[in-house]
Amino acid sequence: MTLSASLSLLQTSPASTNYATVFIYHRFGDPRYPSTSVSLEDFKKELSYLKENGYKVIKLSQLYQIVSSGREIPPKTVVITIDDGYRTTYKAFKILKEFNFPFTVFLYMEAVGRYPDFLTNKQIREMEKSGLAEFENHLYSHPSLAKLRAKLTEKEYLKVLRREAELSERRFKEIFGRRPEFLAFPYGEYDKISVKFFKERGYKLLLTQDRGSYDGKRFLVPRFAVVGNQSGFKRFVRELRVEPLPVREHRPEIGLTYENPVEVAFRLEEPENYRNCRIYLTKNGWIKGVKEGDWIRGSHELWAERLRSRAGIKCINKKSGRKAEFFFLFIEGNLKGGKSPQRR
Repeated sequence: MTLSASLSLLQTSPASTNYATVFIYHRFGDPRYPSTSVSLEDFKKELSYLKENGYKVIKLSQLYQIVSSGREIPPKTVVITIDDGYRTTYKAFKILKEFNFPFTVFLYMEAVGRYPDFLTNKQIREMEKSGLAEFENHLYSHPSLAKLRAKLTEKEYLKVLRREAELSERRFKEIFGRRPEFLAFPYGEYDKISVKFFKERGYKLLLTQDRGSYDGKRFLVPRFAVVGNQSGFKRFVRELRVEPLPVREHRPEIGLTYENPVEVAFRLEEPENYRNCRIYLTKNGWIKGVKEGDWIRGSHELWAERLRSRAGIKCINKKSGRKAEFFFLFIEGNLKGGKSPQRR
């Protein structure tokens, strides 16, 4: 069975200890942008922890080879990804080279090799020649797909997606002589239309900025952000232990919704294996989850206060004692003007 046939937007089987932790970084040692930067000291400390504790750091393409062949992901698998291709990525490269750790960089194709704060073509060549770095697509103009989806018709939206794909792939081929195989959504924003579009265009995996570990059973790959207030060594170590939570179905669905307040609910595989479930929604924080059969629902009404909202669930695996998580993104169409909802 091909990966495209076996992967779906949602997990369809119980979680296991065989998962990959995929981290996303942006800037390194750049005090000008504290919300998207991680200190070089913390970065080096994190890599040291991986090495000293037997974690296997692999490229994204290697992870794809494992899951597409039907093999289980080996325990303690880690993938390091870097979005945008800022100039400080070169600082990270020097440290990663010390550890001989491979990594994957998603390039903002309009900016790299052109704009002052981004990698030069010479730096990209050096990194690629090392054999440690692989480069993939982060679209051409780094658009906010959530904003576009909320204000455009489906036909207009598809036109933008097509333009972004064509321009980014053309420039990518000029630099690397090949088509990109993987794509990371700018700002981690996606919906049903964009997922379908890029899947049909031949991309093997699409990467989000939803929290969670990856069990190899989904086309969308969640990643733990290591940036600003989401960085720090202790948090990094905790997230290595977070298991994927097997969710069969969730509400709302990904993409555009005009429901507000929103029902945030998750249908689990084998819910009897999990306890202490809690539900999350952007700007609402965590609330108690209430079990109804194999569904976990929020204990009270929730309002989406952002155009781009992330919903999530975390539970404790009764067998392993570890935390398990699942997150997704939806777009609240009623907020396309940027206004908060009027509560009844």
